[in-house]
Order: sequence, then C-alpha cells, then structure tokens
Amino acid sequence: MLTTVRQPSQGPTFGIKGGAAGGGYSQVIPMEEMNLHLTGDIHAITAANNLCAAALDARAFHEATQSDAALYNRLVPPGKDGARVFAPVMLKRLAKLGIEKSDPDSLTDEEKGLFARLDIDPDTIVWRRVLDVNDRFLRAITVGQGPAEKGRARATGFDIAVASEIMAVLALATSLPDMRARLGAMIVALSKRDGSPITADDLGVGGALAALMRDAIMPTLLQTLEATPVLVHAGPFANIAHGNSSVLADAIGLAAVGADGYVVTEAGFGADIGLEKVGK
Repeated sequence: MLTTVRQPSQGPTFGIKGGAAGGGYSQVIPMEEMNLHLTGDIHAITAANNLCAAALDARAFHEATQSDAALYNRLVPPGKDGARVFAPVMLKRLAKLGIEKSDPDSLTDEEKGLFARLDIDPDTIVWRRVLDVNDRFLRAITVGQGPAEKGRARATGFDIAVASEIMAVLALATSLPDMRARLGAMIVALSKRDGSPITADDLGVGGALAALMRDAIMPTLLQTLEATPVLVHAGPFANIAHGNSSVLADAIGLAAVGADGYVVTEAGFGADIGLEKVGK
C-alpha cells in the first residue's frame, strides 16, 4: 500500500486552509517540512516561471529598439574563430519558419529578420509572474515604468506559484526529456505578424527552464503516522490545471507496490476529478 499526494502551496498553508498534511493516523509526517519548503520544488517553479517572464519582456524591449541585423548578431554571435553556429533550439525555430538552412551565414537578410524578430504582441502576452504567497495587491500591476525601458510599460500581474503552467508540466512529465519538450512548447504570447503562437523555445529559454527544474522532477518520500509510504510531488490547482499528483509519482508507486499492491492518489477538487481514485 502506498499513497501519492500533491505538495501544498505556502499560500493556503499561511492562509485559512492551514496546511495539507491530513489528520489522525493518516497524517503525513514530518508535517512541518511538508507544509513549508520540503525540497524546494515550488521555489524552482517560481524561479523558472519568472525567468521566462523576464526573457519575454527583455526580448520585446530589444526588438523595439534594435535593427534586424543587430538582433541577429546578438542571437548568433561569431565565435573566436569568426564562425557562427545555430544551437539546436534555433534549428527548431528555423524549421518552424520553413527555413531549411543550418549555416547562419547562408540566411538572407529577410530570413535573418524572420528568425530574429518574434514580433511579440503585448496585448496577447499570457505569461505572468508568480509568487508562492497570498498577495492580492500583486494581482494587477504595471511593469516597465523605469526610464530605461523607453515607454515599454504594460499591465500584467502575479499569480500564485502553483498556478504556473510549469507546475502542470511538472505533474504531467514522464521523464526529464519529456519535461524539457513540454517546457519548450509552452505558449507565452502571439506574434503581431501573423498571430502565430510564440513559445518558450522561440524565446530560447526552454533549456534554461529545464535546468532550473532538473531536481524538482523527482518525488519526495515521506510517510503517514502509521508508516504508510507517501510520495509527495507537484501541486497543480484543479481550477486551472488537472489537480492531480504527478504521473511520475503514480508510476513509481505502482512499480513499488507490485501487481498485488494498491496506490491511492490524490485527485484534486474539481467536480470532474474530485473523487479519490485507486489504481492497481
């Protein structure tokens, strides 16, 4: 017998809910560690999410203030030997644009512009910053008001960290390469040029996000007061995501208990998935 549960957010823990370790003999221990930082997975999600947000705003700023040639030189700078090399994620973007070239110096000026300029539509940016605290005054804010931002101010806001799409990706990933692919495919905005989706890989940050999330992909082993093993992992909300513990935690649990064992997994609070599910 083994159970898998979501990791609690510090927002509800320090709000009216008061934690998520359960009660009686089914209580997960050590309770304090579970309800606080545990292994720091949520902090990793916060860092990755906000890195993506910073890269998105920085890219929009540089596109508004640089020529196509300058942008291209920043993205594909020459090495010490003078040669330019496309990173794998750049080749992926070229394929998305229908440009079948692998030599950076072979692109035409038009192709360089298409590659370097995402043309981010600020009105379509869906990627917000996150913080694992109940701070209602950050729900709607304005960023980019500094004089160095040259009039690039825009309205945005903060979500709670566990509402980040990165949390949902963590809970659905089946391996590190799978998580890397899912992170790179996240849509952050649309292009003004043709309305096409702009992804984290278009920004070139998918690999950086995966690096920050490298250790978070592993579930944490705790136990109940009756010494039942508990795998604690991920914590996507069920009102904006699927509300389940991770696929990996369930898979590890099923492998651990064997053909005659049972895994009881938490299944959110949505009406469609809010019942306790038992896998055998």
